[in-house]
Amino acid sequence: MNKNDKTWWAKFREVKRHYIENDEYRMISEIYARTFNLKLDYPCKCNPSRIQEMINSLNVVYDN
Repeated sequence: MNKNDKTWWAKFREVKRHYIENDEYRMISEIYARTFNLKLDYPCKCNPSRIQEMINSLNVVYDN
């Protein structure tokens, strides 16, 4: 997670709502791919559990 990613992630975590907007969804996917050195993949929005797994994994990296 680079400096720009950390800045964006800090702002993202401040937002308290039960959904993510499309630009957030795309950015989460991009940060996840960069952080874990994976091919960029946008998971189906119909599978919110996958997106939540990505968020949880990124939170662990951010917190450490």
